Amino acid sequence: MKSQVPVTSEVEKAVQAGLKEAGKAILKRARELSPSDEGVSDKSGFSLVDDLTLQVGFKSHISRIQHENLDYQHKPGEQAKFLEAALDEVDVGAILAEKVRAALG
Repeated sequence: MKSQVPVTSEVEKAVQAGLKEAGKAILKRARELSPSDEGVSDKSGFSLVDDLTLQVGFKSHISRIQHENLDYQHKPGEQAKFLEAALDEVDVGAILAEKVRAALG
């Protein structure tokens, strides 16, 4: 029996490229907003595209605590919910639309 090889259309490739670009932008902004007392926290950030799914996050336990605890006091420009705020600021739909339009000519 032949093994199945997934076929990715040009539109799917464009969406994947858009997701990668959006993931980088979200991660960059999240790092700017995240509390940086612990350098390990920012370095633990990642962006991963798997098929048509984007995942952006931080592996550091400190990052997870900092993200969720609304009671912590942060330096100006830093905040809790930094990943959610970054997602709100990056127009993922516009990035994807641009890549798909370019793929379709």
